[in-house]
Amino acid sequence: MAVLLAGLLVLSLPATAVSAAEPDEQTAGADAPGQLFVETNGTTNRLDPGEEVRSERLEYGDDLGTSLMTADDELRVDYEQERMVRDGFENASNEEREEMVSAGYDRLRERIDALESREREAVRAHATNDRSTTRLLQTFLRNYHDSDVIASALDDLVAYADRIPGYSISIRNDKSVLEMYRTDVRSRLETTPDRFGSNRKRLAVRTAETGYSVSLLDRNYVRETARFDGRNASRPNQFEDITDAHDTAQELYPWVFDADHETHSSDAVESRGVQLYRIRAIHDQGRLTAYLDGGTSAVHRELQTLDHEQFPTINESRWTDGGLELAINETAANGPAEVTVADAETGDPVSATVSVDGEPVGETGSDGSLWILPPDDGFDLRAESDAGAVEGSVSNSTA
Repeated sequence: MAVLLAGLLVLSLPATAVSAAEPDEQTAGADAPGQLFVETNGTTNRLDPGEEVRSERLEYGDDLGTSLMTADDELRVDYEQERMVRDGFENASNEEREEMVSAGYDRLRERIDALESREREAVRAHATNDRSTTRLLQTFLRNYHDSDVIASALDDLVAYADRIPGYSISIRNDKSVLEMYRTDVRSRLETTPDRFGSNRKRLAVRTAETGYSVSLLDRNYVRETARFDGRNASRPNQFEDITDAHDTAQELYPWVFDADHETHSSDAVESRGVQLYRIRAIHDQGRLTAYLDGGTSAVHRELQTLDHEQFPTINESRWTDGGLELAINETAANGPAEVTVADAETGDPVSATVSVDGEPVGETGSDGSLWILPPDDGFDLRAESDAGAVEGSVSNSTA
């Protein structure tokens, strides 16, 4: 029966049951979730991956795109099991069918738990320099695809359950967990850059033992962050209801829910069976999706898509040399920074190659500007054109 194919793609994988919660490591967010954030003015607060961070900046170009697209996702189909289950369902009694569907559902639940377990392992290995950034991104992209396969398999199981009189399964909570891995950042990683470089994007990756953030800069600033210590499904639920969770989100993201926004809307979805509360908000600078955990009352995962050109400047530096003026406008939470190059006398924009710590990061456009993802620490900035060169040093900003 063909409908089992997607399900068996997952069901036949070698699986080890893992727990979604590790109580001895999951309590940090319970008492003070606000401490997990970088607080800002004039823009959104942002979830922070943790202390002792490893930070990498790279460009998503042809080499990285090819590496991600050709990564072995380790999916294997057991054709013998596929044939046996496919043929077996048609000839089974209703009781036997229930057992088959129940076993398949348990198997998929193990695969769902394995998604976060896989990411935790990859992030911690990266944070300790035991895994490359490319391999880490491969893990994120693999989970992006696996979550889709698992979701399809769950739908197939529901179709089978519906054929059994008086029997049903609910997959709503499972779908809520799976959607956390279907993010804007990961979908954009899946887009292979074209040979003209029009899809080339700049990435920032930060990892710590407690979590990660991946930021991507192209038309928008897209940021995905997770705090593993913000998740503990084994603890009693700290939220009374969905309104309580929404109120907590308002406290954690006060600027997002400010009534002064010209455009603002929000919604909240409760998945009480897995103690997840998805809070979404649209505001003047973009949109926020936060997944709050009931056990810790903290944000477990955060997704933000923002118009970085609307960010307020928190620090501006200028240097003049070689007939050129170089300037950088920094934004809060070490967000994207705008670099501009102009003629020192006329103020006209200049096309120049911009380098950070000696590495070229792009060229200024017709308006003389280029948006970059700056390093976490201080760095050297240089702009070079046909007319000359100018450079300066940018100190670390904690704002």
